[in-house]
Amino acid sequence: MLIILGILIIVCSIIGISYAVWRLTVSQSGTNRIATGCLNLELTKEENLINLQNAYPMYDEEGKALTPYSFTITNTCDMFASYIVQLEMTETSTLPTKYIRAMINNEAIQNLNEYEESTEYVNKDTTEARILAKGSLGNGDSEDYTLRLWIDSDVDQTTTEAIGKTLSAKITITASPSTYSPVENGITTLHDAILANEYQVTDIQTAIDKINSKQAPDFTKTAPIIEWQETSQMDNATVSFTMPRVEDVGSNEDWAANLTESNVRVGFATSYAFDAEEGRYYLSEMIYQDPTTIDFSSQDYYICSAGTNVTATNRLLPYNTTNCTTMYQISGYTGSASATVTGLDGTSYPATRYSFTRSRIYNQTELESDKSDKGLYDMQDDYGTSYYYRGSVNNNYVQFAGYYWRIIRINGDGSIRLLYAGTTKDATGESTQIGTSKFNSTRNLPLYVGYMYGDINGTTSDEVNANTNHSTIKSYLDSWYSTNLSEYANYIADLGFCNDRTLATRSNNGNGVQTDKTTYYAAYDRYYTNSKPSLVCPNAKNDLFTVNNIDGNLALTYPIGLITVDELMMAGYKNNSLNKLAYPYNNHTYWTISPTITGGVFALYETGDLYNRWLDYEASVMPVINLNSDVEIAGGIGTQNEPFVVKTT
Repeated sequence: MLIILGILIIVCSIIGISYAVWRLTVSQSGTNRIATGCLNLELTKEENLINLQNAYPMYDEEGKALTPYSFTITNTCDMFASYIVQLEMTETSTLPTKYIRAMINNEAIQNLNEYEESTEYVNKDTTEARILAKGSLGNGDSEDYTLRLWIDSDVDQTTTEAIGKTLSAKITITASPSTYSPVENGITTLHDAILANEYQVTDIQTAIDKINSKQAPDFTKTAPIIEWQETSQMDNATVSFTMPRVEDVGSNEDWAANLTESNVRVGFATSYAFDAEEGRYYLSEMIYQDPTTIDFSSQDYYICSAGTNVTATNRLLPYNTTNCTTMYQISGYTGSASATVTGLDGTSYPATRYSFTRSRIYNQTELESDKSDKGLYDMQDDYGTSYYYRGSVNNNYVQFAGYYWRIIRINGDGSIRLLYAGTTKDATGESTQIGTSKFNSTRNLPLYVGYMYGDINGTTSDEVNANTNHSTIKSYLDSWYSTNLSEYANYIADLGFCNDRTLATRSNNGNGVQTDKTTYYAAYDRYYTNSKPSLVCPNAKNDLFTVNNIDGNLALTYPIGLITVDELMMAGYKNNSLNKLAYPYNNHTYWTISPTITGGVFALYETGDLYNRWLDYEASVMPVINLNSDVEIAGGIGTQNEPFVVKTT
């Protein structure tokens, strides 16, 4: 039983006396599809057809930036299938493959002749075939691919073998009932199966070498790279914003010391811009004035959000957000009413609630995405080389202890870090959580960003960050572990979870103890400022939460924790950008363990945004555990429908 899909690619080159007269053209015949019996492999989502017209030799950095040809392979039959993607050169091809550079997904760039050669041809007129990728798919599983081709920068007018030559080739995809299985190939541990599965090889070192040679991820971009399109729909709902009272500006009240004539007003924009890379709206030409003086019918007015916070020092802090993922067009003012805002200590302060009607709501929809930045990559952690998943991967599913999990990474010591994914393999949204919880019951002191914390009356960092009190969310996780995972303790590693409370390097930063100014933590800068994730816990002796592992703080009761913002960055998230396609996204808002600022911890939101969440808000709880490096599997290939199954008997 064999399935063949083909895409014809013909590239012709004519080399003249200068690069200015290079001419490369491409014609594509469309998809040919042959299927036999039940097995039915579909080629879908073809985008960005390869276009090499007027191309010229280019360096790899330029080639990597080319718009790729994208396609998705899906197995729609109730049968496990293996497939091979290869490029077959036809008998009319005269341009040697050593002059064409190729990159499939984000793998190492090679000349075509450096890819593994195949001796099994789909087309009768094939003279040379190179294997671009291999894989296996369970029923309903799919895999995304992108391909870029360009002329090697070493080619010039003296390269006579390339002058006036033509590359004629066809991408072919063959599939048959799968014979690939890590277990059947003698790979018995989850650790080795993860590595071998990336390239479907039996030699683990070969897989490691290929992972190490991959193109380094660009953490200033999401993975996958998504292009968003602005969308809007009519809406006639009422929206309200609670601001400080205008009459309190200039009063002698200490809680009103931050108030000015402009910042107590709800702000409206008369212009905006939509960022297609971030999926975010940016407001401009803001006005802050009495809403009774604004003629909302005279022109368009836009708003993201506005409101009032109470600082840890009990001062009103009004805000107007000038960028957002959901924006409203305001059509009229409907009035105001007295309101109150409540401080962290329970004290109430007078405020005014302004209400408006809105005529339109603005969102965004995914236009297209480049999914080539995906799979396993390597980075150093506290223990050695870690291999982490990035992008829209679908081969990192594990079944363990009656639950489904997603593999975050292989840790440097060989243990495997897992993110909870529900009780069924196809769980989504709230069914992928164990429940909801606050991170801590209050946020008025910096110490409450701790997974555990110390003396609320402490005056030094050591005193307030001592791990003597349980956070609300730690108690929640401990209870769940005790009930659901205790009997599997022999399979769970005590590696640790980094609740990094080191301070950001910036002027006028708080000290993590006092409340007279906001404290910014190091993870805030790694995410918002530097786009540089790290798997090293800077102050492991205090912030790496372990049970008995002496590399950490020995403060845990059970070896369970939460994902870090760094691991989410490595998975494909970047500041201010929506991403609903990277594997950690689950259509609900859940906690990380990484502090942002006084009173806040990072959370991954249902919008696909990753940013601060106040500690005393509710959010979903997604446990993270580590499995021992030597846990064995009974089968599976890591897909949603064929997850790795960990042996527990």
